[in-house]
Amino acid sequence: MKKLQLIALSIALLVNLPLSAAQKESNGRPDTPWYQVDLVVFRYQNNDSGEAWPPVAGYRAPENTIRLQTHDTGPDDSSPLFDIIEPEHQSHPDTMRDAYIALPANERILNSQVTALEKNRNYQVITHKAWRMPVSAESGKRPIEIRAAISGQDNLLLNGTVSVSEERFLHVDIDLWLNKLSPESLYSTLSGEKHNYEQKTSDVLAASHIESDNLVRLDDGSPPLRITDNFQIKQRRRIRNVKKLQYIDSPEIGVLFKLTPYDRPGTLVETGMIISEKSS
Repeated sequence: MKKLQLIALSIALLVNLPLSAAQKESNGRPDTPWYQVDLVVFRYQNNDSGEAWPPVAGYRAPENTIRLQTHDTGPDDSSPLFDIIEPEHQSHPDTMRDAYIALPANERILNSQVTALEKNRNYQVITHKAWRMPVSAESGKRPIEIRAAISGQDNLLLNGTVSVSEERFLHVDIDLWLNKLSPESLYSTLSGEKHNYEQKTSDVLAASHIESDNLVRLDDGSPPLRITDNFQIKQRRRIRNVKKLQYIDSPEIGVLFKLTPYDRPGTLVETGMIISEKSS
């Protein structure tokens, strides 16, 4: 009996070797800490600060950015808020174990804060995101791309990046641009066509692209919109206490974010098949 147990243990150890190698290759060291990142970006309604926006500047996301994977939850045409997603086919990732996945609403931590903002007429939520990721010194070199838009009376486009890194201390780098959009009248005049500029969730299929003349298309088939104003919020924040909600303020938009340590469930490998552990 003991001999059979010893043979079984030896086989298990041998089979589990590739798993450790795979973890090391995809997530750095196997002991790299994971965090859940929760982010809320909102703007101030009826802002009377009197501060003039700077001249319009073009923005392009760095080439090494990471785009969050998304779940196909279906469009919500009743809401003016939508995220800009890629049209390519999305697989069904494992939210418990995979990094850089936009988490569903029931797994986000800042839901109560978003509800409070939405109930206050002085604020308008632009985007609410959450994802999990391994955090190290190297993770700061691959920022996460943030893209969202609001349609209706005001057309707004949010572009930018968030990066999270840890060497001696945790750091979060925020670089976000809020763009005000207006229909490009010259396009309608030359084409002789009238367009409905009220975008909805289902209309946005591709990444926004800001051209050199400050024109933006929300998808390949939409008429161009001109950036009439844009505002940048850029800050590096050292996180001293992960239990504390972080707040970054500016005259036009505010940012809430929180880092929460995350115990990523492991996996077991048996006879060439991956078997997920049940979380405690």
